[in-house]
Amino acid sequence: MCGIAGVVAPVGRVDESATEVRRMCAQLAKRGPDGIHQERIGGVVLGHARLAIIDLNTGDQPQGNEDDSIKVVVNGEIYNYVELRADLEQRGHTFRTQSDIEVIPHLYEEYGDNFVDHLRGMFAIALWDVSTQRLVLVRDRLGKKPLYYIQHKDRFYFASELKALLQVEDFDLHVDLEALEDFFTFQYIPSPKTAYREIRKIPAATMMIMKDAHCRFHRYWEPSLVVDHSLSEDDALDRLEEIFDEAVRIRMRSDVPLGAFLSSGIDSTLVVASAAGLIDGPLTTTTIAFDDANGDEVRLAEEVARKFGTNHSTKLIDADIRETLERVSSYLDEPLGDSSTLPSFLVSRAAREDVKVAISGDGGDESFGGYAWRYYQNIMLDTWRRRLPGKAGRKLVGLAALLYPKMDRMPKPLRLKWGLKNLSVSAEEAYFLDMSVFRPEHKNELYRAEFRHGLGGYHAKSVFMDQFAETEGHDLLTRILKLDLNTYLADGVLAKVDRMSMANSLEVRSPLLDHKVVEFAFSLPRSFKMEGRQGKKILRRMSAKRVGDEVARAPKSGFAPPLAGWLRNELADVFRDLVLENSHGVHLLLESKKVRKMYEEHVSRKFNHARPLWLMLSFEMWFRSFGSRARLL
Repeated sequence: MCGIAGVVAPVGRVDESATEVRRMCAQLAKRGPDGIHQERIGGVVLGHARLAIIDLNTGDQPQGNEDDSIKVVVNGEIYNYVELRADLEQRGHTFRTQSDIEVIPHLYEEYGDNFVDHLRGMFAIALWDVSTQRLVLVRDRLGKKPLYYIQHKDRFYFASELKALLQVEDFDLHVDLEALEDFFTFQYIPSPKTAYREIRKIPAATMMIMKDAHCRFHRYWEPSLVVDHSLSEDDALDRLEEIFDEAVRIRMRSDVPLGAFLSSGIDSTLVVASAAGLIDGPLTTTTIAFDDANGDEVRLAEEVARKFGTNHSTKLIDADIRETLERVSSYLDEPLGDSSTLPSFLVSRAAREDVKVAISGDGGDESFGGYAWRYYQNIMLDTWRRRLPGKAGRKLVGLAALLYPKMDRMPKPLRLKWGLKNLSVSAEEAYFLDMSVFRPEHKNELYRAEFRHGLGGYHAKSVFMDQFAETEGHDLLTRILKLDLNTYLADGVLAKVDRMSMANSLEVRSPLLDHKVVEFAFSLPRSFKMEGRQGKKILRRMSAKRVGDEVARAPKSGFAPPLAGWLRNELADVFRDLVLENSHGVHLLLESKKVRKMYEEHVSRKFNHARPLWLMLSFEMWFRSFGSRARLL
């Protein structure tokens, strides 16, 4: 696990490029606290900041093949490197180190651009082919490791974090307003956009090849959506256990202390149950809790720890929320409005006290239908929608939605205005509305004319519509899961996990995000995932078998903090000061009077505006830290 950076430029400026890479790598110190190295190859400079996990003595990067005609720097881990190395040695390749990364230049030498098909891991790779003078950038299939780039004049820069690219001082930056429209809608910025128009990020499962200053991209992996109806549910469970255990086993490879996050949920308990039997001595596990309200979850996690004999610690979080928010914001190069970034940061910090690598349960929801209520209600709405008498029926429902009063204090399923509005549009648009923080009615009230004009008619809905267009003809659950995999998981959840773990120099590995697990999940019939209003059916069966009925039957509990309360109490003054009174960025985009009204309605408990208010605060704090260099409007 590391940070990478590099420059491809004319040979005559290699000294300048080396200085730039050194500055970029310094910004990646949290990712790579164990040493910074770089190498010049003609006009190319490759840099690496290392978090040493495997081959502590000889695993520094860049690394190359036998004659160094292929050089690589990598952020991540290749979990199946032992098997790959054995095969490559049989094919005549020789190795200098015991590093997992050294297999990559040899795989490229053997298979060309198809080398990535052989990798199981999380990675952002930069490979320089000396003989053909081509740069290959590639991200792992699910998007666990980030990779940003900018092309400027006769130079090309890449890095693991945006803040590293900001060290290059001779180009102008503009905030990407389309990216901000996406952010205020989804709470994250989808690939390939970033917060800046000039800087892009490589999407998940994508390879970029640059030669002679020309870039071409191709997506090298997608999970097949063809369902295998030949398996019984019992056979599918047996096969899942086999694939899952293998994914856990190869993620146990480490030359430094390794542990696991443990909550009361199905995913993390399954990971712990599998990992505990694969390690010499007790597995180290960590649970965090904000207060006594988490009592039942803590109790269940501790029972699981006792069952599997782990070296367990429960850490009560009493951190100063404002101070933690400021620290978290300083690690986010882009606006990210997921409030669970705070507990993710805190659990990573707690785990890092004991281990350098933690295994997590991330990824089960998007493959196995874990957001059950959200999926269920969209499927049910679509069933009712199909019974309406065509467009006229939808139009009548839409009129009813306009007339029906808002009931934001009611539980979401009881807000008929919400249901009627979603029922009056297509299934695709309904899911877009369901996943939107700023829905269209918010934007109509909040967006200033200058922001609206700068968007030039762009609407974040196109992100979802483009994704849905690729899965036309499949059942709605499959289409939603695929969309969540490519958007919410890749650019929201995994961005949060990466930034918050790396802020603590902690490597996080996720067996449920092994691409073979994901492919198997997408091959399963819907009935193996959803059962009425309950999701992850097959994982629940596996949990009942391995962990116990109480965990298997427990309702899904998220990792979100008490956000509404924070904005009324601990963070009320912070919001008032930064957003209402002394805004640097929000007041340029959003109508101040409308923002103040929403805040007052929230504080007075008239309505719960926690999520949109949190996005405003998140954007403001990002803009103060990183936006000042770029032109906003």
